[in-house]
Amino acid sequence: MRILPWVALGCAFGPVLIQLANAIPEVPFGWSVLLAPVLMFAAALRRERKAQHCERKTQPRRGWAPVLLIAGLLIELVGLAGGSPGIARLGLPISVVGLSLWTGVPRLMTALLVLWAVPIPGTLYGLTTPNLESAYARLGAAIMGALGADIGASGPLIRSGAERLELDPYHSGIHLIFVITELSWYAAVRRELSPMGALVRTTGSALLAIPLQLFAVSVAVLLLVAGAPEVANFWLDHGVWLLTAILGVVWIETRCVSANRPDAA
Repeated sequence: MRILPWVALGCAFGPVLIQLANAIPEVPFGWSVLLAPVLMFAAALRRERKAQHCERKTQPRRGWAPVLLIAGLLIELVGLAGGSPGIARLGLPISVVGLSLWTGVPRLMTALLVLWAVPIPGTLYGLTTPNLESAYARLGAAIMGALGADIGASGPLIRSGAERLELDPYHSGIHLIFVITELSWYAAVRRELSPMGALVRTTGSALLAIPLQLFAVSVAVLLLVAGAPEVANFWLDHGVWLLTAILGVVWIETRCVSANRPDAA
């Protein structure tokens, strides 16, 4: 019966979920928002299996649950009535957290992964373009140039002979921060860290996006030099976040399995 409230919440946010589904293929990295519900489900399922072997049952802490549920629904209604999908989407994570407090499933730390199910607002990319992607373009071209490649960069445009690769605002590394911090929070959930420990860990992990994005652009430049600009674009749009997510989940699960071994002291 615990699934019924979640089904009801899904129906209540049906318009928002439909908008999110339609928006996924419209932008690079769009599919990455699906990582959040996958990680939430995996963490909740693992927690539920662990609770079945525990005699002590924890009771839901419902103090703020009704307030968050109602606030999320009101935000959705205001956003839909005003024709602002971005505002309507903000109500989803608020209501999900509220319902998790009400039902006790999943626990709060797991439910907070829903924050990464809301796409990054386009205005955030607008604040950094073209300076951020131009900096990565110059650095990537400089690295490959130092290795002997015939490469040059002017702003976000990278040139190698007749081939061209122009970095756009989505190649600025902002979305890589999004994915890395999501993985870091999931790791904290798996290790059952305190909320403050999880927050410190997640905030610090964002710095990893700088060298990883530079590596990603350098690989794209290498592909450009090899005469494959289309592959370079695909790598930047989809390959970077997908490879980061896969390797990150594998690393987290491997570490957790090793930590739970009897001889891991």
